[in-house]
Amino acid sequence: MTLRTKAIILSVVFIGAFVVLSFVDITKVFSINQEITKSIAVSLLFAVGLYWVLGFNFKGIRYITIIGYSAFIVFILSLFFQLIVFQNTQRISAQTFSVFILIVFGLITYFLILTINILNISYISRIPLAQAAKASNFLYTLFTSYFSFLLLLRTGVDEIVKILLFTLVILLLTLNLFWFKKEARRQLIGETLSVVLFMSILFAVLMMWPLPVEVSSMFFTIVFYILLGLGLEDRETTSVLMRIEYAVILLVALFFLLKLSVWGINGPIL
Repeated sequence: MTLRTKAIILSVVFIGAFVVLSFVDITKVFSINQEITKSIAVSLLFAVGLYWVLGFNFKGIRYITIIGYSAFIVFILSLFFQLIVFQNTQRISAQTFSVFILIVFGLITYFLILTINILNISYISRIPLAQAAKASNFLYTLFTSYFSFLLLLRTGVDEIVKILLFTLVILLLTLNLFWFKKEARRQLIGETLSVVLFMSILFAVLMMWPLPVEVSSMFFTIVFYILLGLGLEDRETTSVLMRIEYAVILLVALFFLLKLSVWGINGPIL
């Protein structure tokens, strides 16, 4: 059985499990958050299936950077779709839209499997598609980070818990991207912790900023994008134009941050 066939099987089984669990009311048996529980269940199923698809070829840190990272992406997307997309599917138009989203979700899962497979192989040896897989992985990281920030800011947990969860999310996503760089392990850990520390401090400072959660999540994602871009680029070859690009993006984001914030009766700052 080829890897593509295994990837298709896993994608279909995963979407099928996601649909079946959506009709199960866990609260009748257990007094727990059923959206989170269902998302954990399908992400664990995906992790086991991915382990099978990739031929059980893992050891060491790759259990985190490959299996753990992929399962986390699936967990966040599953939770996002349950809480925001599939809340009301009574009308025909809503049901049609839900079917379309499920197909898209299946395609996202399928290409995630292919991307992870290429990254897993590139961890051992050089292959032509490694750069394309890294670019795809970067996009998965950005979208996952935005959805993670959005869901986290929408929760009603204590601020300390939010900061801790935010830190764990940044740590996992950053570690996955940086670990495929050809640098000393100590340097990679140092760069990862630097990004985690900066983002955690930024989150703690701006968490109570008077902004819609969608705007706050986008701002955190933009800053995260810049830090990841700088971390992934070779310092000796990073062009001035690229640094100007990052500076312009950050300035525009700061402008909207100040423009859209509302401070009581005084209104926006700008």
